[in-house]
Amino acid sequence: MKRIASLFILLSLTGWTSTSAQTYRFDHGPYLQELTNTGVTFVFTTSEKGISWIELKDNNGKITSHYDVKNGLRNAYTTFNTIRVEELLPNTRYQYRMISKQIADFQPYKVTFGDSITSQWYEFSTWDPKTERCSFIALSDMHQDHDKLAQLLNLADVQSADIVFYVGDMMNYYDNETVPFQSFIDTSVSLFATERPFVLVRGNHETRGNKAREYNRYVPKSDGKYYGAYRIGDVMFVIMDCGEDKPDDFWVYAGLTDFDGYRKEQAEWFSKIIQSKEYKTARWHIVMNHFPPISHLEEGHPERHGVQHMLDLFLPLYRQAKIDLMISGHNHKYEFMSPEEFEEIGFPVIINSTESVARVDIDGKKMKVKVEDRSGNTLKTFTVEK
Repeated sequence: MKRIASLFILLSLTGWTSTSAQTYRFDHGPYLQELTNTGVTFVFTTSEKGISWIELKDNNGKITSHYDVKNGLRNAYTTFNTIRVEELLPNTRYQYRMISKQIADFQPYKVTFGDSITSQWYEFSTWDPKTERCSFIALSDMHQDHDKLAQLLNLADVQSADIVFYVGDMMNYYDNETVPFQSFIDTSVSLFATERPFVLVRGNHETRGNKAREYNRYVPKSDGKYYGAYRIGDVMFVIMDCGEDKPDDFWVYAGLTDFDGYRKEQAEWFSKIIQSKEYKTARWHIVMNHFPPISHLEEGHPERHGVQHMLDLFLPLYRQAKIDLMISGHNHKYEFMSPEEFEEIGFPVIINSTESVARVDIDGKKMKVKVEDRSGNTLKTFTVEK
């Protein structure tokens, strides 16, 4: 009997008797979204349903707890967690960790909790509104090749970049909840996204699949829009959402799209943004758009439609916007469009291939740009001064 009791104690100490402790875990994340001077969003998942929160520690060691609360209810009995924290200090370093408590049974008048789990501490910094320096990486069209993504991010020294832009088609289509994680999110978390954010610039392939309408849960936006403008110090980033490349009445879309109307909506928005004080007072203006500004396809080709529609709507606005650089993708072939060669555009455009990555370093009045391919060959370098 003593031997059996001793064995039970040993199993208890090693954790073998607690199956739930082994199964309840943080599955994906954490990763940062919509980082600003005074706020940030944390995204992570758990293996089973529960209630989760973020503990935030400031420089004085003070710890505060933050939940996702809507209409008086803390988000609970879920595996997917999106927690927004506001009223932070600009240019300040914070530590954070995830805490979650499993909900084993959720009845109207009785909630039964299971195990509790706590992550390690992570760190991040809010943006400095006065900074004149910003380093970022942009790539696109990985089409779920996470190994290639990791290689290109490391090639561009992602550890020293402030932010990463995924300029569309990081997936083939979205029909399963694990696809975004497996395609690029898990890789981002392992390399940088626990401390620095990525921005997803939606491409035409992100609009495809029976779950495409739920995609915003992975890249949450306070205003619910995929397009937008974000300022980091002296740099204004403009994010376009190009939609599909073929006409809305093309048979494969089954009458379920209205991207022509959506692009018109963005053009109206962009016309107002470029007149705003925040835009005009920024020294640098960078535009991210999955579609290049010009299509090389022949007139009448169905895949020309989206690119041409963007050009028709936005070209007059581009000429007013004083754009310093546009980064695109879509063509699966690297190209550099110089303002001298493409006078109708009037600003440099990098079109990344499926094998290239752009690194941009801004310091005061100087912007250095470098594009490399997967083999480490330099495709383009140039400097802009103002």
